[in-house]
Amino acid sequence: MGIDERTKLKTHARLVESFKETQLIDTDRGALIFRVDSPGSVPQDPSSDRSEPETFEWISEYLKEGQVLWDVGANIGVFSLYAAISKKNKVLSLEPSAESYATLNANIRLNGLDKYIQALCFAGDKETNLLDLYMKDTSAGASHNSIGSSTNQFGEFEVNGYQSVIAIKLDDLSEINGVPSPHHIKLDVDGKELEILKGGTKVLSTIESIHVEIEGRNLEENLKDIEEIVSLAGLTEEESWRNKGSGRNRLYLRK
Repeated sequence: MGIDERTKLKTHARLVESFKETQLIDTDRGALIFRVDSPGSVPQDPSSDRSEPETFEWISEYLKEGQVLWDVGANIGVFSLYAAISKKNKVLSLEPSAESYATLNANIRLNGLDKYIQALCFAGDKETNLLDLYMKDTSAGASHNSIGSSTNQFGEFEVNGYQSVIAIKLDDLSEINGVPSPHHIKLDVDGKELEILKGGTKVLSTIESIHVEIEGRNLEENLKDIEEIVSLAGLTEEESWRNKGSGRNRLYLRK
């Protein structure tokens, strides 16, 4: 490649980057800005059921000043950003998809929250391993991918890409120097919630609340095991939460 061609390509890349769109959403805590890298990276309005208004409500009501949230399955960072926007809380965000992780970090910087959100390109699991992320959709903001198999909460899906990723037990994660201990956990990982809970029993015994997506296979097959794990950790379901917003999440509290 000649120097002129390389210079041309670099100039083109800079122009493409400069023309990327951004999207603003308004929340009760202030406006959040997002970089649009794909159709899936365009955030939903917080009042939409698709955006899970109950998750915004949980963060607003239960995350107190100075507390730490672990956002397991952070995607492009909607809830991580919302939790950190006041700059009174720390957030640890886990997102295994490299594309979504890149957009997540861009959004953290766009909102000036670099000092408040620590983002890791990890998945959660019942054991700490190097695994494949089976990707239904490889683009930023995509959902319904799966760690270790081509099955999510709705069953088998067509795989359109693979990515190697560290899948870590939450209990192992909590032992790493510099990782803040959580007061609250948001768990939304497209059907692997049970496996992650199995690997986080020590952490679960210390937190104040956990907000878990329960739909598809989790609702039909895994609910009893999920509830047994959180119950043994001393957490009790807030049953009024079942019918809030999207109806996809359940809330467990230490009372």
